[in-house]
Amino acid sequence: MSILFLLLTVLGSTLLYLSHRHQGWLAQALPVKPWRTIASLMIMMALACGWQVYSPTTTIFAWLVISMLVLSLLPFLSLLKKKKTHGK
Repeated sequence: MSILFLLLTVLGSTLLYLSHRHQGWLAQALPVKPWRTIASLMIMMALACGWQVYSPTTTIFAWLVISMLVLSLLPFLSLLKKKKTHGK
């Protein structure tokens, strides 16, 4: 259940990032309507999973830290992606 907590938090945060218009991973951002709803549901399910394994304080703290870490690192990780060069 704790692995599910971690995976749902990371995947939900990643989907939130990829549905933003200023994301740097995809050529075009994911459509807002279905993907942000799915991401929000994943993040809420992660909270519910964490609640089963850890205390409420630990769950909220870990949930916030993992979300902040993913949402702050994803923009910088897109800089490692190879860019296509046109011309020479």
